[in-house]
Amino acid sequence: MQKPTCTILILTYKGKFHLEFLLPTVRKVIENSPDFSIDVLIVDNGKDEPTQQFVAENFPEMKFTFSPVNDYLFSLNPYMAQIEADFIFLLNDDIKIHPNAINEALPLLVNDNELFAVHCNVHDWDNTYSAEGTRQMFYRRGWLYTHWNKTPEANEGVRYTLYTGGGSGFFRTRMFNELGGFDPLYRPAYCEDLDIGHRAWQQGWKIVRAPKSILYHREGGTIKDQFKADQLTQKVYKNQILWMVKNANYSGSLFWFWLLLPYRLLLGWRVDKNSYIALAKALPRLPLALKKRFAKPKSKIKDEDLMKILHTKYEKIVKK
Repeated sequence: MQKPTCTILILTYKGKFHLEFLLPTVRKVIENSPDFSIDVLIVDNGKDEPTQQFVAENFPEMKFTFSPVNDYLFSLNPYMAQIEADFIFLLNDDIKIHPNAINEALPLLVNDNELFAVHCNVHDWDNTYSAEGTRQMFYRRGWLYTHWNKTPEANEGVRYTLYTGGGSGFFRTRMFNELGGFDPLYRPAYCEDLDIGHRAWQQGWKIVRAPKSILYHREGGTIKDQFKADQLTQKVYKNQILWMVKNANYSGSLFWFWLLLPYRLLLGWRVDKNSYIALAKALPRLPLALKKRFAKPKSKIKDEDLMKILHTKYEKIVKK
C-alpha cells in the first residue's frame, strides 16, 4: 500500500541562523515518521547564498530554491500549486519540531477527508509554556473578533479551531489550492492564514488543533527584524478589518460595519491610536475586499454556527 505523502515546506529569509536549529529537527521528525513518504522544500525570500550553501553542505537531501521576489508568505503560493504530495507541513524558519509532531497530526488528515488543516501546539522556544490554544471568534457591535482560548481544555484532546498559522500547521494540498492559496489582499503580511482558514470552514471543511503535535517557536524571530512594533500592530489591525469585510457572514455584520464606520473614523483615535491608523489605512482596500466577498462561493456555514463549533472536541474520524 502506498504511503501518504507530505512535503515539509519551509519559508526563510536569509535564515541560516534559524535553519541551524530547525533542520536537524526536520531530519529527526522524518526519521521518526516511517509511515509517511516525506520530502523537504526550503524557499528563501532573501536570495542568500550563505544560507543556500549551508543547506547544500549539511542537508543535501533537502531541496532549496530562491523565490524570485520577497513576497513574504505569498511567495509560497506558486510552490504550493506545484506540490504533488497529499499534504503540506508549512513551517516558518524560526521553529523547532518535536520528533513526534508528524505522527500526531498527519493521521488526522489521512483518516478524515473533510479535514482541511491541522494546527500544531506551539510552545515557546524553551518549552516552558504553550503559547497558543484554539482560535475562536466572537461578534460585537458590528465587528468580528478572534481570540485564543488558552484554557486547560485546549490541550485536552483534539479540538476544532478557526485556522492554522501560516508557519505552524498541516494543510491538505488539494483543498489549499482549490481555495486559491493565500490571498494577496493582505500583503505584505498578516491574516492571510486567518482568511484561508475562515474560507475553508465556510466551504464545510474543518480545521483542528492537535495538542500533542508540538512545535517550539522563537517568537517574532523573523518578522520583528523587518517591522517596528507600532507598524506590526497597525498591519495586523488593518488586515483584520479587510478579513472581516471580506469574510464575515454574521447576520447583519456588513450593515452594522458601514453604519458605524463614520463614528469609528471620527472618534476612534480617542480609543486606540494604532487601531485608528489601521482603519484609515484599510479604507483604500475596502472596495477590493468587497469585490472578493461577492466573488466567493456561497458559504455553507454561518459565523453564528461556526462560533458554536470552535473549541469543541473533535471526535469524527472517518476513513473514506
